[in-house]
Amino acid sequence: MIVNTVPEIANHLVSLTDGNDSLLLLLWNSLFDGTVVLGQTYDIFANMQKAWSNFLSTGQAAAFVIGIFVGWFIKGIMP
Repeated sequence: MIVNTVPEIANHLVSLTDGNDSLLLLLWNSLFDGTVVLGQTYDIFANMQKAWSNFLSTGQAAAFVIGIFVGWFIKGIMP
């Protein structure tokens, strides 16, 4: 993955004025050049669905809503 971006980075080094630009180019290419990062594939939407299901099934959503209302109430009564 990174080997594929090396020639492109080498071609752009002449026009780059900052080291952060080359890092940005490397990150941009590694994020959008495919789904394989360090030999692993990531299915972001499936992971988000699992996290959301876990958030709801463990009661964390209810605790979050209760915490917002309790905090809002305490803030309202404090001088």
